[in-house]
Amino acid sequence: MYEKLLDISYYVGFIPIDWLVDLISHNKRKKSHHYFQALAINFLLFCSFVIFLMSFGIHTFIIYFHRNLALTIPIEISFYILGCLLIICLVIWLEGIVSAIIGHTPRISLFPSLMRTRFLTVLTGFNHIVVILIIVVAIHASSIAQNEVEEAEIFLLYDDMGYIPRWVFALGFYCDSMVASNRFGDYSVAIVPLNNTTIDYALENGRFIFVSSHGADGYILLQDNIFYGPEDVNDNISPSLQYVYLSGCDTGLKHEEWENALSPAYVKTFDRLSTTLEHFYWLIAEGPKVIHSLY
Repeated sequence: MYEKLLDISYYVGFIPIDWLVDLISHNKRKKSHHYFQALAINFLLFCSFVIFLMSFGIHTFIIYFHRNLALTIPIEISFYILGCLLIICLVIWLEGIVSAIIGHTPRISLFPSLMRTRFLTVLTGFNHIVVILIIVVAIHASSIAQNEVEEAEIFLLYDDMGYIPRWVFALGFYCDSMVASNRFGDYSVAIVPLNNTTIDYALENGRFIFVSSHGADGYILLQDNIFYGPEDVNDNISPSLQYVYLSGCDTGLKHEEWENALSPAYVKTFDRLSTTLEHFYWLIAEGPKVIHSLY
């Protein structure tokens, strides 16, 4: 029974703990097939994310330099690739854990020679550390930002496209949220879905607004694919509004109209296809400085 529980534990993240126990006790126990299978699944997960990052980078390059080609490729293609790879990992993981429960050797054997190297154990530990760090930072990022617009002055308005969880946006906005909280106090940051109500409130009460959405022909797309343009902006713009970042593609086609509608705030737009990578870089490298400079 003990061996069976140990085999199951490998599939739910206990390989680093098992390795530490061996290290502390100076006892190198013989490992089961399930230990190596769990290592292989971790390696496969790592490779999946490497492939995702490579495809994401290639797609970003195409968007930036080859507009016509980019328009023929689904915008979420990198995530489709990642999804397929994760499904494969899930199937192999389920087969492995079921085999461990019933006491059989896994039928799908992955990279048997590679699994017996120390590199895979270290890589598995690294994967676990990264996941734990992401979870901790995501929890903290979500906790310091409101999910309601009231009282906030710094806004991230996002279109989740129906499947992206809020914590992903909170994670991307983390550096900016930290600076804003230190600069303007608790409850000064709101990370909320992009719709008519939230954007109108942000424009009437905000100092800084980052709009994370798609764009087309100078307009931004709210949730449910509702177009929102400069002509939809209310006259009651906050006198404290100083910076508006419109991440959507081709929002720069109406740059002057946006500037006039949001005056005297500085408005950043794009007169081309914009990429997630450049927005993420801006949020990390430039956003905190912009927020810190607000009065």
